[in-house]
Amino acid sequence: MALPDTWQGPLFVVGASRSGTTMLRSILNRAPEIQLAGETHYFDDLRPRFDGRALSGMSAEEQAVCADYFRSQSIRPYGVRANPEESPLSRDDLLGPAAAVDGPTRDSVDAVFETYCRWHMSQAGARIWGEKTPRHIFRIDDILAAYPEARILCTVRDPRAVVASYRDWEYQGGLRKAEGNADYQAAIAEDQKRKETSYHIVIASMMWRAAARAAFAAQAKHSTDRVRVVRYEDVVGAPADTVRPIAEWLGVGYDDSLLEIPLHNSSTTRFDEKAGPSAAPNRRWHKVLSPQEIAIIQRVAGKALDDAGYAREPVKAGPLDLLAAYASLPGVVVRAARANRSRYTSLPAYVMRRLKAALG
Repeated sequence: MALPDTWQGPLFVVGASRSGTTMLRSILNRAPEIQLAGETHYFDDLRPRFDGRALSGMSAEEQAVCADYFRSQSIRPYGVRANPEESPLSRDDLLGPAAAVDGPTRDSVDAVFETYCRWHMSQAGARIWGEKTPRHIFRIDDILAAYPEARILCTVRDPRAVVASYRDWEYQGGLRKAEGNADYQAAIAEDQKRKETSYHIVIASMMWRAAARAAFAAQAKHSTDRVRVVRYEDVVGAPADTVRPIAEWLGVGYDDSLLEIPLHNSSTTRFDEKAGPSAAPNRRWHKVLSPQEIAIIQRVAGKALDDAGYAREPVKAGPLDLLAAYASLPGVVVRAARANRSRYTSLPAYVMRRLKAALG
């Protein structure tokens, strides 16, 4: 069911990490009607700290935490160290409108989140607000409870490509403010080190499996009127045929200019302003993953691999390969928890959420 041309959102893009959420956001943001903020991790991080509390009932320090969370993201991506005082937004710019938002989110942390996303929208003169955070794939019920009018796009990509991309990720450019800024470059390097420390083939495969299951379960539960699954391979293989019905579903016009996006956030290819959706990474995993790695990914992904429509390679992992992979898992979990401790207020809660998601 297509939306009327008065719909204002919100629109969310979610999915497993490295599954094309950035690409899809870029395509959608080419539509004059849409402007989505980047990753906020709001429903996974800030909201659980203050959910259910009114802003007016918080201390000044707590209100500052809420505002500075988004002020930092207005100048650097989530997870990249930033100074909120460098933001073009003041605390009052976020807290003032949040206290006056119409509807049930008024005077809540949700209203601060909405104010931040609407600020992004206003910069482009659009009418549809929203954001993209891959990990919000596990928060779809929370999102739709808070925003009954929301629509959600879930990206799914071949898990072998996802794991290879996650393992090999390096910053390839595309953040203009980072060019020539030594502090920004150092912060990016810190985040890259965190990702390297957090990588484990079993964890990455389990998270893909959980995300794929969550996407198809949400589509079945909430219907394609509310939630739609989009395959990465379809976007890059037949971009016009895939994006056109999405645009129609959102009540916005389609033309081929939506596909004139840069190639960015790639693991191995330098930022290119005019690349457009590229199918080049589709089969890269064939070259960079060993048969043992492919076999482990397929084994962990299990039935979700088949349900998502991806063919298995005729490879098998030996008992020693599987034993080695699983034996190294506890140590990596501890290292990953330590590496991510600055990203979440409660480290035990972060670990439990990750385990719950990975185990389905």
